[in-house]
Amino acid sequence: MKHWRIFFLICSLFHFLSNEIQAQSPSSILDKAIQLAEEHGQAIGSFKIRVKVQEKARFTKVIGIGKKRLAFKEGIQEGQWYGNQTVSEVQVGHLNQLIHGIESVQTFHKKYSKPTLFLWPDLYQDYVGTSCVSPLNYQAKSYYQYNFKGDTLVDGKWCVQFQVEPKIRRDRLFKGILTLDGEGWIVRFEGAVFADAIDYQLDLLNQAFQGKWIPKSGHIHMIAGLLGSQGEYVWDQETVGKPEEWKMDPRLFVEPTNVKETLNISAVAFDETFANQFLTNLHGSLLRKWKQRPTSNLVMIDSVYYKSKQESTVLDPSFFAEVPGMKQKEVVIDSFKVTPFNPSQLILSKSFFFGEFKRDYYPFEIYYKSPVFDSNFNTVEGFVANSGLVFRKRWSRYHMLEAEVLGRRAFGINRNSGLLKLRYRADSYDLLLSNGDYVAQYNPENTISPEMNSLSTLLLKNNQMKIYRSQFTTLNFTKRFSARFFLKSLVEYSERSQMDNTTDYYWINFLNREFQPNNPINAEYKQAGFATHQSFITQLQLGFRPFLTQSYRANTRLSDWGSSPLLLAKYRAGWKDVGGSTTDFNQIELSYLHNIELNPWIKMGLLINAGTFIGNKPSYFIDYKHYNGTLNLIQAGEMLASHRLVGYYQNFTNGSNQRLNVNHYANSTAGNYVEALSFFQFSNLWLKPLLGMKKLYVKEVLIANANYVQNQNLMYNELGYGLDGVFKIFRLEAIANFINGQFSYIGIRVNINSRIRIGNIPD
Repeated sequence: MKHWRIFFLICSLFHFLSNEIQAQSPSSILDKAIQLAEEHGQAIGSFKIRVKVQEKARFTKVIGIGKKRLAFKEGIQEGQWYGNQTVSEVQVGHLNQLIHGIESVQTFHKKYSKPTLFLWPDLYQDYVGTSCVSPLNYQAKSYYQYNFKGDTLVDGKWCVQFQVEPKIRRDRLFKGILTLDGEGWIVRFEGAVFADAIDYQLDLLNQAFQGKWIPKSGHIHMIAGLLGSQGEYVWDQETVGKPEEWKMDPRLFVEPTNVKETLNISAVAFDETFANQFLTNLHGSLLRKWKQRPTSNLVMIDSVYYKSKQESTVLDPSFFAEVPGMKQKEVVIDSFKVTPFNPSQLILSKSFFFGEFKRDYYPFEIYYKSPVFDSNFNTVEGFVANSGLVFRKRWSRYHMLEAEVLGRRAFGINRNSGLLKLRYRADSYDLLLSNGDYVAQYNPENTISPEMNSLSTLLLKNNQMKIYRSQFTTLNFTKRFSARFFLKSLVEYSERSQMDNTTDYYWINFLNREFQPNNPINAEYKQAGFATHQSFITQLQLGFRPFLTQSYRANTRLSDWGSSPLLLAKYRAGWKDVGGSTTDFNQIELSYLHNIELNPWIKMGLLINAGTFIGNKPSYFIDYKHYNGTLNLIQAGEMLASHRLVGYYQNFTNGSNQRLNVNHYANSTAGNYVEALSFFQFSNLWLKPLLGMKKLYVKEVLIANANYVQNQNLMYNELGYGLDGVFKIFRLEAIANFINGQFSYIGIRVNINSRIRIGNIPD
């Protein structure tokens, strides 16, 4: 009788499952999953889990001198893993609002490490990670083909599986196997996606808990390359024990009021290791990109505290197993390793650290600036060498007192000059006092690289950089009230003197050119050169990001720089009769700068400047509004920071020799002006799909620029096309330009590849 009851129950169960399956077709379950994705994402929370997180990285291919540096300076071989393991208790309010109780952090081949925090890519969002289109995007069926594979049992629950394939050949689209339960919850996703030149392999497995499916174990494998070197990063995560219900107190995830925010980050002179940078950058990318939930309207908050010592999981040696057959070598990566002094270290610039190490900085540093890579050539001074010493006293990584002495030797005119700087940097402000006898460029804000000007001068007979002598005292003050609002100011008193070309030395007689004078003129300013005079100038600039969104990690505020445009207002003035000053002008400029992701495959950068001079016209060409800044044959830097207006493309053009010698300052003005620069970057547009360059990560760019100069009755336009990421190094651009509606010429330029950065971060 008992066996008949069991048989009856089994038959009833199969009958129930059969009816359930018939009632819910796979396509209806998929539709339900897409329809309820946002609701399911919001529902995952109010539980507590104990988690073991492991991360590791290694270089699989290193080219050139980098291989020796890794081996001898950092102790890292190709194929050698390094990383850490973190065990923590995680209280989950939502997938991006968590409290981490750190139990232990254990390192492998590393000396210093931070805990690796729990994260879980939220596929319920429309876009996940680096703007990748989720398989449950509200328009998912426009992007993906779902092929039913069959049903399966997971944790005793009936589920269905789909093979997910992109309908179009693009990056940022997932492919893999998606497992759903009958209510449309994600049970597992095994797949891959390619985004930002990184291959991601994912395996995300959930577990049933109180009618929901919450994280159980996750694996992300990233493969990336830079300038020919290749590396990989692995993130592994698994829950230890059973999840528990946690009564979430909403007050725990209110935006903190007393938070730390590093606002005054300058160039870090620490001699950090490649290895730690590689691991830190990829880990940071996972946190920033894959943990954000932009459509949830919930601020990302990670609270971190260290629990009293408990029994922790032993470091798993199998996770860090080396490549079979590789010669083993005991190493410890130390980001701040101090090597014994050797005279050969003076060949290149180098930092020397002193004092007791304080977690992430040394209290004293002497930075030596070598003349080897700080030498150049110009037609005024001939060959020039610079060398200097910088002394830094640190109280924290970005809080320091800095004193600099810099010397300059101009061999062509047998002249020595130099400058002194005293600088105090704190977390939110920066005060700099400078004094010296040095050279200055006509364009102080978008200066031309002296090194690249040397190549242009010696190889192309194109002396772009125009300089004058300045005996000056300058006070700069920058105050960042928050990530949204900052102020920059300058006060400068100087004696400015004309300098003239003294040499016509060159290496290649390119197109039989003649060098241009060092004192430029144009239609508005027709007098070459100027008399030595005194100048007193002040400048005030305000910056504001009105719509900036922010998140919080361990009581530290982080900013999503691409969430808001940057608005700038600048007032620059020359004050006559102050200390004998003869400069007399008032310039006002308003700027709008925004880098935007229009969709996962199109990014846009936009910069608009509008300005004018009020009252007296500047007496000296130095004080005019100048364009073009970093004019070079090979250009590095952000695309919108690289102004590309009149005369920008004279290095290689198919016009006449006269056009090849366009005056770099031809459209500098003392009147009204408006310039608009735009740059569109496409993952797939026209040429790339035809050439099949998806895996090469070559992107196409469109350029549209305009400049209006009232005093010259000039309307200048540019339209251009380019390839970004050729050989992962170069950006190639071809630009057609038009003057007052008439075609002028086409210019071609080679650039160092610079990915469009989503965000507007001032220096």
